[in-house]
Amino acid sequence: MKLSIMTTALTLAVVSTSLYAQQYIPKVGEVFSYKDISQDIYVEKAENKKNDPANGIFEAMREKRKVDVANPNAPQSFSGTDLVQPEFNSSTSPWQPLEAVFSSDWDAIKAVSATELRQLRAAVKVKTVLDHPDFKIVELALAPGALLPRFSDAAPGSFHVLEGAVEVTVDDDTIAGYTGTSVKLESLSQRRIKVLSDKPAKILWFRWAPEGDQTYLNYGYYLTGCNFHAQPLEAVMPANFEQWDESERQRFTPLQHSSVTEPAKDSFYGHQVQQLAAMKGKADSVLSRYPLTPLFSNEKDVQWLDFTKIDPKSFFWAKDAAKGGDLLAAWDKIVRMKGIFQATVPEQLYDFNMSYIANGPKGKYVTHSHATPEFYYILGGETEWLLNGETYTAVAGNVYFHSPYWDHEMLGLKEGTPKVAITGSWSPHGDRSVFETPMVFTEALTTQASSAVFSDGFNFHDFKLKPGLTFDSKEQVVMTN
Repeated sequence: MKLSIMTTALTLAVVSTSLYAQQYIPKVGEVFSYKDISQDIYVEKAENKKNDPANGIFEAMREKRKVDVANPNAPQSFSGTDLVQPEFNSSTSPWQPLEAVFSSDWDAIKAVSATELRQLRAAVKVKTVLDHPDFKIVELALAPGALLPRFSDAAPGSFHVLEGAVEVTVDDDTIAGYTGTSVKLESLSQRRIKVLSDKPAKILWFRWAPEGDQTYLNYGYYLTGCNFHAQPLEAVMPANFEQWDESERQRFTPLQHSSVTEPAKDSFYGHQVQQLAAMKGKADSVLSRYPLTPLFSNEKDVQWLDFTKIDPKSFFWAKDAAKGGDLLAAWDKIVRMKGIFQATVPEQLYDFNMSYIANGPKGKYVTHSHATPEFYYILGGETEWLLNGETYTAVAGNVYFHSPYWDHEMLGLKEGTPKVAITGSWSPHGDRSVFETPMVFTEALTTQASSAVFSDGFNFHDFKLKPGLTFDSKEQVVMTN
């Protein structure tokens, strides 16, 4: 059996409103509106479990979760400094000084490039929006025409372009990158960004501690709520959904390598070049941890996932979710997801993984949890987020941190507006010393273009998403043989 969308009259009897008022639980394939049900049907309690056609699947996951949490040899819950706050409100937090994110010898830089440093501060905005001992998310904004000079960082990472056109150079390769472009940043690689567009560039910069504990990945995914099959008509996502306004999306294009004027050997920046060479000499074995990961990639080249044909190795939750069988058709109704970047570790899994995800308006992702730590960076929509017993309202710019085994669930709040986000996971307890190594600038700070300033009304979080969804009142979701 499978779910399909039909533009015909209802082929199933419509249950009366009076029954819904009694917290009626819709049958598999039944057509209904979110206005006709109670959110109480998704709560894990005896009555709901009794009437949930997939309860046997969920009950097995509930029991496995209890066993795994009690097992001292299983991946453990976070504690101490690993247990950071679950919500970060980037849209209400101020931009930070450059030195708060780029740990470098700023006193020396100011001494030799005072004017250029002042211009760089006006041309670049930075902010760490998730700060975990293992993992950082940085918002990076560059004004039109701005140049972020060549620098190197011991932490591996990835740039992901959210808006604007940029020239990105990594070591000896240069591309023109656009909305949806991802860039791999190996440890101690040299990176340089120049804005090509007449509007600011918006970039997410992910940094992580490498060589983490791989046992957390794929260890356990637990869907423990009830009645996940009961998704309203308004939550159905169109087959041709795309999250970005099409005018913002282009595939990256290779460019002729952007050459850099090498600093004089006896200058401050020349000494920075020598310092980087010394660091590379000591770390030669870790300069290419992710040889299987492309240097540049683009989300346009990745198709949305078909959950009914999911590869158990593709996502950390896939192996357990695949046990849901026909229930996966509910995911296909209300979720669009695609993996867009993975720092793959040869002969293992990954140090970092990132995906696009969109959940249908008014759709309910019932209570679930997993051993793998996870984040969501919200790009759009408005969602009620229940996380570890607390309730949050997720809007663009908010970041949610899911510690191992923490229960979480989501509910779309606005009709016609899906939740759109970047979500990802990482292997925890990696080599955190990479965050203690100062970054080095191997290109002298330069005079910025006159255009490289931000307007007073600059808003990092007004992302250019595709307009809200609309639904034909005749469109129905029914069960077919």
